[in-house]
Amino acid sequence: MSVTVGVREFRQDLAGFIDQAEPVTVTRHGQTVGLFIPVHRDREAEITAYVEAAKKASALLVQLGVTEDEVVAEFDALRKAGREA
Repeated sequence: MSVTVGVREFRQDLAGFIDQAEPVTVTRHGQTVGLFIPVHRDREAEITAYVEAAKKASALLVQLGVTEDEVVAEFDALRKAGREA
């Protein structure tokens, strides 16, 4: 299970989120802007967190109607534009 919080709450309570086991979905104005995955020494918990984050990311792609290839292409275009700036 993942927790969803706004950017301000995430920033204010970062120490608490670091100590928890589940991923945190960070939103800005209701839109997901990132996923925070706490890393702990328990490898099994880490793997579970990555699996949950991957499921969340896949669900967001489906919800937005975007393919992984489109995300990669957009990332590459933004990276290229950043180098040219």
